[in-house]
Amino acid sequence: MSGRRKIPSSFERRPIQSPGMMRHGPLPGSGPTTGHQSFESLPHPELLENKIAYQAAEIKQLAGDNNRLAASHVDLRRDLVAAEEDVERLKAHMRSIQTESDIQIRVLLDKIAKREADIKAGEGVKKELQRAHMEAQSLFIARQELTIKIQQAKEELQKARLDVQKLPDLNAELDSLREEHQRLRSTFEYEKGLNIEQVVQMKAMEKKLIGMAREVERLRDEVLNSEKREHAPNTHTGGYTNPHSHFPHNIQGGSANFDGYGRPYVSFGIRPPGDEIVPYGSSSYVAAGVGVPTAAAGAIWGAAYDPSLDAAAPSSGVGAVWKGAYDSALSQ
Repeated sequence: MSGRRKIPSSFERRPIQSPGMMRHGPLPGSGPTTGHQSFESLPHPELLENKIAYQAAEIKQLAGDNNRLAASHVDLRRDLVAAEEDVERLKAHMRSIQTESDIQIRVLLDKIAKREADIKAGEGVKKELQRAHMEAQSLFIARQELTIKIQQAKEELQKARLDVQKLPDLNAELDSLREEHQRLRSTFEYEKGLNIEQVVQMKAMEKKLIGMAREVERLRDEVLNSEKREHAPNTHTGGYTNPHSHFPHNIQGGSANFDGYGRPYVSFGIRPPGDEIVPYGSSSYVAAGVGVPTAAAGAIWGAAYDPSLDAAAPSSGVGAVWKGAYDSALSQ
């Protein structure tokens, strides 16, 4: 391409003229001095022939140069078209490269943004990792606790299996206990009925004992009053006659009669049963209601305390209940 663009040496120092155009100016070698000499030295026809030959040679040379220039021009046109195509291709390639670079830059920017987002999210991931680590530790502790509980549950299950093996014996024992319970319940109901009857009888007897205790207190007061009157000094010379018919007459000069307890004997006489007065020294009525007299009963009658009576008194059963009721009535 460099050889095509080189101008031949024949065109150097001469203006380039297109073929078919007239050339103005003097011919080469026809300067004012040389032309004048040639015109003078050569004859006129030879001068014309030489001029024509020279012009024909020049025309031929110019035609060859023109052909070469035309070929060079065509080649240059082709080279220009090829260069323009190369430029277009280069531009397209540059555009494609720029597009690819833009795409790559965008991809890189996206990656950078994602990396930045990942870095920002890394803090949250780190916190989540720490929290997960703490949860793992708590789960490990819970696993140990559950293992201990499972071991305890296994031991309890073993005990339960042993208890299950003992169930037939326990069922038999339960049946026997149920039978015993039924028997005891029947006995309780039977004894409950008996106790109700005894309580009713005891209440009635308590009422009788209370009345008897009141009557005994009244009689005791009367006995004390009569004893006081008996021991009172007698200032009269004559015999004293007791106005009450049930007390004996005091005989002047006679000795007083005493009973077995060292007290003066007083006769109450015979009274009708409707007066409900128990004769002094008689225990037939009380024995019928109370049973065996005790030391408390002896104190009521005015006798001395005898411990043997307490030993002979009943300590259990209905007699003991009657004794307690009788003592409570006397304390009132």
